[in-house]
Amino acid sequence: MDPDRFACARCGECCRRPGHVFLTETDVARLARALGIEERAFLDRYARLASNRAALVLAEREEGSCVFLDQCECLVYDARPDQCRGYPHAWNLTEPCPGWK
Repeated sequence: MDPDRFACARCGECCRRPGHVFLTETDVARLARALGIEERAFLDRYARLASNRAALVLAEREEGSCVFLDQCECLVYDARPDQCRGYPHAWNLTEPCPGWK
């Protein structure tokens, strides 16, 4: 898959894929600032311990989608985590993204 042939389809599929979105300290600070809340409040509401119990990850809804996904739109797009910013180039995808041409 050629990275130059990717154009986001704004379908929200990336926010429904299984797996974790790992959070860095920078991500937490940026997201908390964007939401207008303290970092501790952000962590309490929107983060959880990863299944490996070694890192913090973004919370998910019961069906597995990102807590910040609203239909096909990211509610925190401008402040999204670095891992999301790297999609799909830094991801190990098993299925192609609809944005690949």
